[in-house]
Amino acid sequence: MTLYEIERPDGPERGIRVSCPDHGETEEFQPGYQRVAFYCSGCGIEVEVRLHDTHDWRDWGERC
Repeated sequence: MTLYEIERPDGPERGIRVSCPDHGETEEFQPGYQRVAFYCSGCGIEVEVRLHDTHDWRDWGERC
């Protein structure tokens, strides 16, 4: 099973960095994106990452 790494790089305007260490593929997305899609050609899988502010958090088990 492949593990993906998701990071918020340090700095005043932080983007999102998504990596597949098994295949050495990394993509860094610019600040301002709350949802990004990362495709690893080695895995053949697209991973969607979505960020939520702590004030916007909700329990997904409570959705109707």
